[in-house]
Amino acid sequence: MADPASIAAISGTLELVNKSVDLVRNLRKKGDNELNAAEMRNTLIDLLDDLVEVKSEFVSLKAVLLTKEQEIQELKAKLDSKQEFIFDGRLYWRVGDGTPFCPVCIEKDTKSIHMDYFAGNTEYKPSWYCKVCRNEFDA
Repeated sequence: MADPASIAAISGTLELVNKSVDLVRNLRKKGDNELNAAEMRNTLIDLLDDLVEVKSEFVSLKAVLLTKEQEIQELKAKLDSKQEFIFDGRLYWRVGDGTPFCPVCIEKDTKSIHMDYFAGNTEYKPSWYCKVCRNEFDA
């Protein structure tokens, strides 16, 4: 769904185009014989002003469309990278990679952070540790 600002900008641009078309139709209807030079000049100035505004609106709309396209590409990239992972109930793994990724970093910040393995000793169990968010998960 388009955002309200984009819809308003498109509506405004269409109104300007319709107004410009009406000015040209009126010029054609009246013809050269009915209009004096001053009326013709004023009508053409109005038309030029409207067309300059239409051009400006289209430049703005193009910028909005480029921004939206960039957002779409970023979201697609995030979705694709999320689909590359396999979640085993505790950790995220990537096929062919023996080191898991931190589930907190992936789910909270959408960052793919490899975890460090801690073999443990008599006091501690083996675990995976994230250097970024400092969460620890049993191996």
